[in-house]
Amino acid sequence: MRYEWLDESIDELAERYDAGQSLREIADEFGVSTPTIHNRLKDHDVSMRNGGPEYVRLEHRTDELVAQYVDHDRSAQAIADDYNTSRAAIRYHLEQAGVDYTPPASKTADLDFNPYQVSLIQGELLGDGCLHRRTDEGCFFQLSTTTESHAVRLIENLPESLFPDGQPNKFTRENHFNGEDYTMWTVTSRPQSRFEQLYEDWYEVREENNRKVVPEAFTLDRTALLHWYWGDGSCSIRDRGAPRVSFATHGFPEASVEHLRSELDRLGYDNYAVEQTHVEDGSGLFIRLRDYDARSFLEDFRRFSSLPEYDHKFPVPIREDESV
Repeated sequence: MRYEWLDESIDELAERYDAGQSLREIADEFGVSTPTIHNRLKDHDVSMRNGGPEYVRLEHRTDELVAQYVDHDRSAQAIADDYNTSRAAIRYHLEQAGVDYTPPASKTADLDFNPYQVSLIQGELLGDGCLHRRTDEGCFFQLSTTTESHAVRLIENLPESLFPDGQPNKFTRENHFNGEDYTMWTVTSRPQSRFEQLYEDWYEVREENNRKVVPEAFTLDRTALLHWYWGDGSCSIRDRGAPRVSFATHGFPEASVEHLRSELDRLGYDNYAVEQTHVEDGSGLFIRLRDYDARSFLEDFRRFSSLPEYDHKFPVPIREDESV
């Protein structure tokens, strides 16, 4: 099916894609498949952003998939990550090739994480999200936030049944600085072998407390960037109307901060590091965007921040020529 009617909306498709929406998100909006949106964009010479992997027709790579699964004993999820697709798609093509697909053991079975969901989790790990590894219970993901809608959105956008029923959980804490109570919302996932893999990449094992690091091979995309900013980003407007966008990275080691800075540069956001004093465990460096690119960042993501509770993170700065 060609879906010729999509040609009438090509400007909107291109605008959504250039503004940071994933192919899957656009496809869901228009009620078609991800490859349909990809092919329509390619037909109209819309280039893939960020120099990321181009779409690969898996039916043309069957021999590679079989070799990786059978000869190299790689999991379907690991292969899916390499091809920027889902585990279900890998399973389909393996079975079409006559390979006897064996689901993982139920105790460590991953749910089917698509690339968008992996990016979402990575973005949360850059912020306040954590992975916890327990020898007897496996590895699970957890996030605590003061914004209920943030927790609810995670549950809705990650694989069904990843979180037990009844979440997010609500509890109240006392603010030791002013004595006032505040409410936290927590989501805690079921153990996943996929999280074991992420833990190996995202955590530095130490004698006392392990700490998060940014993997050397990590590529920051716009989904991860938005969730990172939601979790650990801030914006203030100065007297002259210029925005100040910052990311709290002081707890990461210096190499991780430098890698994140280079990734922001690659996405087109000029930035610099600022030292924060009295940081005992971490580089003490946080990242701030240059004024002109802070404006671009806010404009790029304001339309795609679907949480009204975070509108304060996307204020509309006043340009100097507008304040006269």
